[in-house]
Amino acid sequence: MSDLINFNQLENLSGKEKIEKFEAMASRGGMAENLGYTVKEYGEGYVIYEYTLKDRHVNLIGTLHGGIMATLLDTAMGAAVMTLLDVGERHTMTDITTKFIRPVTSAEDVLTVRAEVENAGRRTLATAGTIHNQAGKLVARAIGSAMKI
Repeated sequence: MSDLINFNQLENLSGKEKIEKFEAMASRGGMAENLGYTVKEYGEGYVIYEYTLKDRHVNLIGTLHGGIMATLLDTAMGAAVMTLLDVGERHTMTDITTKFIRPVTSAEDVLTVRAEVENAGRRTLATAGTIHNQAGKLVARAIGSAMKI
């Protein structure tokens, strides 16, 4: 547990700097470790993750659990918001609506999770995310809102 970040000690970093520090860790812990995604790219207002199906994320019908897809989208959309936060700013997602388009059934399929901030107001940010399979087909999409706190 000593390798985990104490986020209260990161108040002097911007959201983007927090992501950089977190992603540089050998063991990220928490939901990031449970999900097992890899950050492929991020910049101002967007992130791109890569995810490969884990046995622990398969539901009773042998497909990727919808809750995992929603969590991947929520995590990515929240990270996209973080890339826009200044030092001392924090946020929370206030809602997320997820649509599942097709199942993920292959353990070899690498999914691409993309999220972006579509509109950044002073306090509320509108976000969107998608998951595509290796063939480029849409698997799931989501929209959500975040609020600076």
